[in-house]
Amino acid sequence: MKRSMIAILFSSALLLSACSGPTPGEQLDTVLKDTFEAEKDYRDTQGEMEKLEKNEQQLFESIMALTQEQQDEVKAQAEEAMASADDRLALLEQEKESMGTAEETFNEIDTVIEEAKENEVKADLTALKEKMQERFNAHADFAAAYENLTSLQKELYEMLLNEETDLQMLQEKTAEVNEQNTKVQEAVTVFNEQTEQFNELKDSTIDNLTEE
Repeated sequence: MKRSMIAILFSSALLLSACSGPTPGEQLDTVLKDTFEAEKDYRDTQGEMEKLEKNEQQLFESIMALTQEQQDEVKAQAEEAMASADDRLALLEQEKESMGTAEETFNEIDTVIEEAKENEVKADLTALKEKMQERFNAHADFAAAYENLTSLQKELYEMLLNEETDLQMLQEKTAEVNEQNTKVQEAVTVFNEQTEQFNELKDSTIDNLTEE
């Protein structure tokens, strides 16, 4: 259930000088840095989320290796897995809030676009805004898929707590979990691709602005 998320990298540091107000490059630099800071909570959740995911996977494998005579241990581990799933959902909420704040912050680029005097600069900045919006949309898609995955996992843990659950039911629910996990991985891939594309476009935009 590894997500392999990556954080957006801002390394603009334009260091441009301006005699009469900030240049579009300096304004963009500020927007990028503010957005990067707004995504701090998103970045901070990644390590803890991965640790919880790995521990849950180990718990599930341990539970499946237990026998009916070890039901007390099954119950204890299933309850631990359930609590872990709730912790992951709480972290996901922090992540979503962080990305929401970052999205609002990045909208400051509208002012940069509006104040830019050259049409070519406006076009470059508009393209950058659109690419970043695609990235935010990709993260929203990931979050929705991840929430669905966690809901299915909690249903699976509930089934493990019920002594009446038979093996076929567990196998069917596990198949659902695995299918949804594939969707999560696909969403992660899209988000990573959008992040990489944004960084490439950001770098080329900065290069163009620096040459102005």
